[in-house]
Amino acid sequence: MTQTSPSRTTRPLIASLVFLVIYALIFVYKRFFSEALYQDEIHFLQTAIQFSKEPIPSLKLLETYGELNTPLPFILGGWIIRLFGEDIFYLRMLNFVLSYGILLLFIWTPPRPTARLWVSLIGIFLFPSYYLCSIYYYTDIIAMICVLLGFVYYLRNSHVVASLFFIAAVCSRQYMIAFPAAILMHLAWQSYQRNGWGFIAVFFKQTPWLAYLLAVLSLVPWILLWKGAAPAAEMARQYYETGKIYNLGFVLYASSCISVYFVIPEALMTRRWGHYLAYPRKNPLLFSGLVIVVLVIAVFFPAQQTNNKYFDWPYLGYVDQGLTLIGLSGLVKQLLYAALMLLLLMRFITPELSLGSWVLLINLLMLGKAQLSWDKYSLPTVLILWYLTLFNAYWPLQKKTED
Repeated sequence: MTQTSPSRTTRPLIASLVFLVIYALIFVYKRFFSEALYQDEIHFLQTAIQFSKEPIPSLKLLETYGELNTPLPFILGGWIIRLFGEDIFYLRMLNFVLSYGILLLFIWTPPRPTARLWVSLIGIFLFPSYYLCSIYYYTDIIAMICVLLGFVYYLRNSHVVASLFFIAAVCSRQYMIAFPAAILMHLAWQSYQRNGWGFIAVFFKQTPWLAYLLAVLSLVPWILLWKGAAPAAEMARQYYETGKIYNLGFVLYASSCISVYFVIPEALMTRRWGHYLAYPRKNPLLFSGLVIVVLVIAVFFPAQQTNNKYFDWPYLGYVDQGLTLIGLSGLVKQLLYAALMLLLLMRFITPELSLGSWVLLINLLMLGKAQLSWDKYSLPTVLILWYLTLFNAYWPLQKKTED
């Protein structure tokens, strides 16, 4: 008779209870979510109320509602309001419970206990936007739990289920297409590494590419409905310029944020500096190219926030605000962003190109077309990168023999 190792259940159970206590303390600290509406909640609540009047939304409502992101969080919010009433408490509780659910997925879904679990969980909470999105009715938590479930089932080879969760994620935030797109690129790259230039025929025959292509294409019906990236009236109200030039400065800042919230904490908590110290020697041409790229971006395409009649906050986000408050500005700050971007690229741009590499690259490329710069836009990427640290096979920096 086989017995289950105590560590297989004890570690996850302890972690689950620890964070349950933390969430209970947060609930009390936030006065049981009785505080006044916070920033975007003012219009998010009204949109959820609008959707509560149509449990199955009409095409007219889907075409004209006054938000920039796809409507699944507002549809779910409308159902909650219809059941419990027009109180922001219930919508905040929806996000709060789902936020705890994200942590449970980290705790219980890896195939075996790993000492890196606490590193990942602490890493998530070092990102202040995770806390803020969890205690207020913002749309990010719903999108992120769908993306995370997509990766859970991708790693279990349940590709149809994974595709459905990725489609739900795209129906919550448009730029979630970056994640199934990253998996597509990863599958193609793996096939190329095994089969060389004959990989195309093998790729279409032997890989589950169609499930992830369908998830990427799930954004197309929304674009056709709106004749653009979001409801046209709301895009005009927020001065969202769909034809604007690609913003490399936003890529620079997003790279800096991911370094601050993932690369540096990972290196500090795991003491893995060897990769960065050895990188220039092992990859001299690649390293030289990356240095040139980040310097060109920092000098000629500096990170600057959008400024228009709708949005006039001067900072790029929390990291930028912090650096400004300690007196960094101008070229010095841009060069610091370049150094952080270089550190990030050294972490992920290697000849192997892991799944994490593709997650990073696709998301960075997409954020160059964002409306605004904001730390929060990098949160889903950081979340998935922390999750992938729990899977040795998808993380080249981890030794396969390591617990």
